[in-house]
Amino acid sequence: MLALGVMPTPKLELAHKYLTAPQVRKALGLSRFQLDIRIERDILPQPSLVDTTGVRYFDEQWLRTA
Repeated sequence: MLALGVMPTPKLELAHKYLTAPQVRKALGLSRFQLDIRIERDILPQPSLVDTTGVRYFDEQWLRTA
């Protein structure tokens, strides 16, 4: 379990293949809340991959769909 205030970090091998949530938010011009709520409400698709630490990854196809 993660301690409060500690954010999971992306794995380097995945960060080269996928976009991270902050990169997607910047590309779409959304805040963290806006991205999260739109995914939760199925306005946007689920992330392409979520690793064991909870880091969300999005591929280029996901970004085109969004």
